[in-house]
Amino acid sequence: MTGPADNQKVIDLLADPLPVTVPEVVSRLDALQDIADDWPRKQWDGLACFNYLYGIITKEVLERLDGGATFQDPEFLARLDVEFAKRYFVAIRADAAGAPTPRSWKVLLDSRSDDIDPMRFAVAGVNAHVNLDLAFALVNTLEGLSREFGATERHDYDIINDVFAEHMSSLRQHFEDRLEQVLDKVLFDDLLDDAGDLTVVLARDAAWRRAVQLWGLRGTPAFQRESDAIDWRASMIGRGILTFGVL
Repeated sequence: MTGPADNQKVIDLLADPLPVTVPEVVSRLDALQDIADDWPRKQWDGLACFNYLYGIITKEVLERLDGGATFQDPEFLARLDVEFAKRYFVAIRADAAGAPTPRSWKVLLDSRSDDIDPMRFAVAGVNAHVNLDLAFALVNTLEGLSREFGATERHDYDIINDVFAEHMSSLRQHFEDRLEQVLDKVLFDDLLDDAGDLTVVLARDAAWRRAVQLWGLRGTPAFQRESDAIDWRASMIGRGILTFGVL
């Protein structure tokens, strides 16, 4: 378990102002990883497991943005990356401060010291971030850029599926010892890679459709009701992942 001093480090790190550029997001993720890796379970801590994956993916996004050839609208993708990360940082800071925290994140954070397979922790974090945060990040991004949902935005959004696919299988290898890697390669590797990739693609597609629905509910009481329902559904999925290994 983490103590008050550990929580204060997180609160101080994630205090306002939050990042406004992708390099600032990467810097904050790296610093959070350093803090998490010093907790009692070190790299096996549930938050550390997810943050490790998140850091790798965000660095890949930054490399592609700097490369200048992947995205049709880098401004949109960079803004989305920042809005997405801000929701993560706000949730982690709230939990460390004992403030109200989204249920889908509490599922992971309340279990992060448990003896659970680290890959489940990472996937539970992906669940909370994609199935809860991503739709709201999309809405905030488009509002901030004074745009609506379009083909260019969807093209760049879908490219991130390739980034996930590139790193999900290597993540499992990072967490497994040598014998488990051999067994995994012989028995399960291709199957689990395909299932994990498909899960991410489906979840991100659902998040886009969820964002379109939220867009139409802005300024109405139904927006908050739907927000609560999205969080509840994501929390149930997270419990399934951590308890039963459900993808």
